[in-house]
Amino acid sequence: MKHNKTYFSIILLLYMICMISLFYFSQKTHQNRTLKKLNIFIDPLSKNHFVDDKIIKNILFSKTEKIENKIGQLCILRMEKKLNNYPFIKKSEVFLSVDGTLNVQVWQKEPILRIKNGNKEYYLTKDAENLELSSFYSSKVILAKGPFLKEEKKYLTSLINFINSDKLLKNQIISIKKNHKNSFILIPKIGNHHIILGNIKDFKNKLNKLKAFYNQYLNKIDINQYKSIDLQYKDQIVAKKR
Repeated sequence: MKHNKTYFSIILLLYMICMISLFYFSQKTHQNRTLKKLNIFIDPLSKNHFVDDKIIKNILFSKTEKIENKIGQLCILRMEKKLNNYPFIKKSEVFLSVDGTLNVQVWQKEPILRIKNGNKEYYLTKDAENLELSSFYSSKVILAKGPFLKEEKKYLTSLINFINSDKLLKNQIISIKKNHKNSFILIPKIGNHHIILGNIKDFKNKLNKLKAFYNQYLNKIDINQYKSIDLQYKDQIVAKKR
């Protein structure tokens, strides 16, 4: 039994020596290899263009650095950290291929709303995160005016997702305004009226009523004769004429 344990210990030691040798050999080999190609992949499903190949390269390599570095000089984790710290990048993945290609995959943050509060403007993302405006690209999203609390921003993201998922509402609602505390107004594309949403928390039932109203009357009446469409009343819509 003692003999078997000794034999097993010797085999384990040899295995560890072998693995350590392979690791150092691999490290030395990679250090001497040259980066042959940089492959940048930016999420194709996103309609936004906050980043491009040039921006990615500028983030990863300073002006004094050459892209044709030795692979051993590259730090993948540091590269990912640089990319993830860029305000418009949601996440990134950086990895090396066996042929010496540095692959960079980037996913952008997705703004769904542009908020204007006095002189301050910024985007709100799908994750209810504030996102600064870009001097490089402007995203075409609904505009919201007013000071919004953190909790209201969460409801705003749900509201916008609901609007964007419906063809009629997406084509009709172009702006949101916070009138006063807990009271919201929607501005339509067609018609010189405003839509009184009221409290934002129960927006789904209210917007479903609005859809029913538009489907029934939008192409049958002169919508410009109305001053407002009030969705605050239960099971009914109050349309006030001018």
